[in-house]
Amino acid sequence: MAQNWDEYAADWEKDESTTAFAHNVFQQLRAFTDLTDKHILDFGCGTGLLTQLMSPLAKDIVALDSSEAMIEELDKKELDNVEPVVDALTRGLVAQHPAFRKQFDVVVASSVCAYVSDLQQSLDIVYSVLDVGGVFVHWDWLAQNSDSESGLTRDEITNALTKAGFAFVEAKEVFSIQTSNGLIPVIMGIGRK
Repeated sequence: MAQNWDEYAADWEKDESTTAFAHNVFQQLRAFTDLTDKHILDFGCGTGLLTQLMSPLAKDIVALDSSEAMIEELDKKELDNVEPVVDALTRGLVAQHPAFRKQFDVVVASSVCAYVSDLQQSLDIVYSVLDVGGVFVHWDWLAQNSDSESGLTRDEITNALTKAGFAFVEAKEVFSIQTSNGLIPVIMGIGRK
């Protein structure tokens, strides 16, 4: 789904559901894995709400987003151990950008995977940048069927992660967020390399 995220950047963090989403995600992430001294990729970092929460624990974070305006908002947070990168996750980026010279211990994606143009290709690339034993964790709106434009089903997640090569795969509903469209469930997908 093509979307211009630049137009949302300035007001992104004013929406209570957006900040609630990030705080819930961070709580789930901390319960699932240790972030201490980890090399982390925040894939689709947006304005850096999750990046900012992880920063005090992480060794370093590469914060990747295709929206320049979102990255400009992240830059205002002045996080010393965060390297912002404005680009889409592609094989070319991974092959050429210095931020991708070493493998990541953890890759996170908060409300991102349902919006990428090719989920399988993105997960294949995520798998390739993870170190052995590394973990990919993502959170998206839970969709009831595969026709949804803003969410993913449990089957879509588990099938795509398995096809990407992850050894341990899980998808589970973890919390719900009150939005202007009502209470919406959030699903967490996990893939361990």
